[in-house]
Amino acid sequence: MRAIVKNHFWWSGMLLLACATAYTLSLLNEENLWELHSFKGLVYLAGGITAAEVFLKRKNLFANLSFVEGVIGVVAAAISTTYVYKFKLNLGLSIALLLLCLGYGLYKRNFYKPHPIMLALFCFSAVKLVSVLWAPDKAAALEHIDDYWLFIFLPIVSSFYRPKAVALRTFIYLPFISSLLLLLLTVIDYVFLMKHIGKPLTSFLTLDKTYLGLYGNTALATYYQPIRWSYTFHPSKVAWGFLVIWTMACWLWREERGKTISAVQLLVYALLLFVVMLVLQARVALLGTLIIVGFFGWVTLMKWIGKPRLIAIFTLSAFAMGSWLTKELIATNSFFKDEGRAQINEATLSHFIEHPLIGGGAGYETQMIHQLNIDLKTLHNDFLSALADQGILGLGLLLLFHALVVVYGLKHRYLLGIYVLLAFAIFNSTEGVMGYPICIPFFLYCLIPPAIKTEK
Repeated sequence: MRAIVKNHFWWSGMLLLACATAYTLSLLNEENLWELHSFKGLVYLAGGITAAEVFLKRKNLFANLSFVEGVIGVVAAAISTTYVYKFKLNLGLSIALLLLCLGYGLYKRNFYKPHPIMLALFCFSAVKLVSVLWAPDKAAALEHIDDYWLFIFLPIVSSFYRPKAVALRTFIYLPFISSLLLLLLTVIDYVFLMKHIGKPLTSFLTLDKTYLGLYGNTALATYYQPIRWSYTFHPSKVAWGFLVIWTMACWLWREERGKTISAVQLLVYALLLFVVMLVLQARVALLGTLIIVGFFGWVTLMKWIGKPRLIAIFTLSAFAMGSWLTKELIATNSFFKDEGRAQINEATLSHFIEHPLIGGGAGYETQMIHQLNIDLKTLHNDFLSALADQGILGLGLLLLFHALVVVYGLKHRYLLGIYVLLAFAIFNSTEGVMGYPICIPFFLYCLIPPAIKTEK
């Protein structure tokens, strides 16, 4: 009986949240649906259900971990969990995570040889920070470098503490369950929204950001409402946050063959995620899903082929075909096409020759954008931002960081780092989270292969 409750509690939790959400929203009018406080109780309920689920599976999730390692895992998981709810919480939690890891590593007298992946990240972050010195506007430059100072400390901390492979269960499962519940909340909220505005439930089956129009006399698109429970309240960020967690969950499911995350859980999550991405018209997440699923298929095919020469040929062919299809989709499809961003991307490449080696300094991209009379502060592309602000040096170090993750992942047959970095690279090419605290737990837990983590 106890085993049945433990293994199937998540179904009961989803049913409880579904009933609570339906009852709560049935009491609200359309105006109340746009008020954040209307959803606080439901979010807290989702948090309570997540905590209960983790408690029931504590023996599996915290197996072979000390108490402090378990606490570190929960803090790291809390960062990825809270990103979709309130991303501003990530900074304080990331500082706490780094201090806990450093303190525990010093207490255990651990020291790991600095890993090349972390060294590349350290060098890139250092160049980002130092580029303030040659920026035209020092005050604006300081505001522009985000939280890259954390990225200086992350490689240092990783020399004293590296999570065990078993700690990935906690890091992945906790945000997976929480996100599963929030996805359900979003879908039910969408159903009630459609009821209030008199639209068919299938309205989300479109690639058109105007499919629900604007809310009242505001400039806010109505399709934002289903994530009114979130302080983050940004369709692309919320959808991407759900996507990167699903990506990790797929790896854990295949790695453990369903021991921690079942195939049914993964399928339910995928279906809800697909609906939510369409509801939010999150084109970055939709395109990213196609790329990631395609990469999953490529990995399966390469394992079946097995011959290095054929793998190299198939890989180059798949990369060329995938790049071409992605380019064509963005260039020809009105939903994915963005003339404004295309304009500033072209401007970046043309201005690049003015400061080719070290760029124009931190914040130079903003100055360049404003010269085009475009109301944006960043290029929404971390690769082009590095090229504009830090030149060939900055972009080269950023690409080196990505390349090392791929090289060591393939060398040690550790694909989690590649999966996670791919999800980040997709978002960094269109929105950008590099330099933000959300990266800290993912980079600490996922990028260095476990085989390397055992070397002291």
